[in-house]
Amino acid sequence: MINFLAKKKAARRCRRGELPDTVCGYINAFSGHSDLQFPVGDVRYVVFDTETTGFDTSRDLVISIGAVAINALHIDVQDSFEVLIRRDNVGEKDAVTTHGLLCKDLDEGGEEQESLDAFINYVSTGVLVAQHADFDVAMINRMLHRYYGFELFNHVIDTASLAKRLEKGPYFNLAHKSGEYRLDMLLDRYNIRMHDRHTAAGDAFLTARLFQMLLAKAEHAGIRTLKELLLT
Repeated sequence: MINFLAKKKAARRCRRGELPDTVCGYINAFSGHSDLQFPVGDVRYVVFDTETTGFDTSRDLVISIGAVAINALHIDVQDSFEVLIRRDNVGEKDAVTTHGLLCKDLDEGGEEQESLDAFINYVSTGVLVAQHADFDVAMINRMLHRYYGFELFNHVIDTASLAKRLEKGPYFNLAHKSGEYRLDMLLDRYNIRMHDRHTAAGDAFLTARLFQMLLAKAEHAGIRTLKELLLT
């Protein structure tokens, strides 16, 4: 849920010239009317994924961000985003095994702050969507807080939580089988062929395909507006 007090505070900092214009463009984009009553099909969703140096949101760093938009319920590959971030260290062995990126892969990556600015301006007011979104959002927020003192203002949808809600009904928070809502398991259950797995751009695209199917399921469940969709 959007933190309106934090948004107003950030907007005041923009008016005082305390934040760069590129960042203020993101902040000021939220000055319009609420989109909660928009029909589900009228919303721009930005499905994204981060690859990181590890899995500790208080210590590890983002090394790659990939995203693709869903416009009018269709994956829009022309409306996509991908960036590598220059790092001296790509992280713990387990993480490197997962994302496959080595230091030499990041030699031509962008600076962290510039990459962050590019991402938030790409996202704009879009609704963020990610698998187990809390982790990816926390990683982006940590960078935003470090540089600018605020966090993302976007609405966020977690595909794992949405799948639980649609599949299990009002009791979706009850215990479920271990791993039942991991991305691999969901892709298999919805017959989505895995390709380019464990890259930020690849996982974002796979999650977008999953989200499309969940949106169709949501329509059958009578979910018509963004507000209803966010009740996960």
